[in-house]
Amino acid sequence: MIWPLRLCGWLLVLGWLAGCASDPALSGEGGADTKRRADIRLELANAYFADGQSAIALQELERVLAFDPQRADALGLRGLALQQLGEPQRAQQSLQQALRIAPNDPGLQNNYGWVLCESGQPAAALAYFDKALAQRNYASPAKAAMNAGRCSLKLGERMRAQGYFERALQAEPTLVPAHASLARLAFEGGDYARARMHMLPVIASEQVTAEDFLLAIRIERRLDDRAAEQSLAAQWQRRLPDTPQWRAYQSGNTDD
Repeated sequence: MIWPLRLCGWLLVLGWLAGCASDPALSGEGGADTKRRADIRLELANAYFADGQSAIALQELERVLAFDPQRADALGLRGLALQQLGEPQRAQQSLQQALRIAPNDPGLQNNYGWVLCESGQPAAALAYFDKALAQRNYASPAKAAMNAGRCSLKLGERMRAQGYFERALQAEPTLVPAHASLARLAFEGGDYARARMHMLPVIASEQVTAEDFLLAIRIERRLDDRAAEQSLAAQWQRRLPDTPQWRAYQSGNTDD
């Protein structure tokens, strides 16, 4: 198995950690060394989680919490890992514990909102996204705004969702998922010029999907711009030819 470079680095650090554990001078329960070991384990857990290996991340997080059961950051990440592993009740409990320790942490508020929304509680989730967005020290407001927008759509509140996606763009003007979401809302609302405006940066990005190309072509058809449609089709064939959506388009099926 080829490990991602970030994980390789932390596995080497972990080897150092295991070697140090046998040293009596470094194996005490308290002090700076215990915190350093917990920090290393937490960074390793973050790397595993980012790599999609939630089960291994959870193992590392349990070790962190064995060092310090009151680490809100570890409890918060533990909640996300549990959610990804299909344990929403334990995920909520872990994030609730984290928020009792750090009630004003916007990252924890956002993550708890995400877990609630994914667990079928979108109305309750929005209150936590709003709390996160109200925090001036929050470094990632676009993330909470995007989550709130998607959660609003689950409630059928399209205008509210639009407001959140626009807020995400205010925080991060080049955010592709926000442009894509606003393009779809505009298309469904019949504002095809606005839909096109938001689709342009999506099509130009490396994050473009076959669904995005299909929507862009549907927009150009509504605007009766066949030249633009042909240009999009050529880009689509060049960039993402091996997709069911492309084959459906070639066969004339675009849901129009």
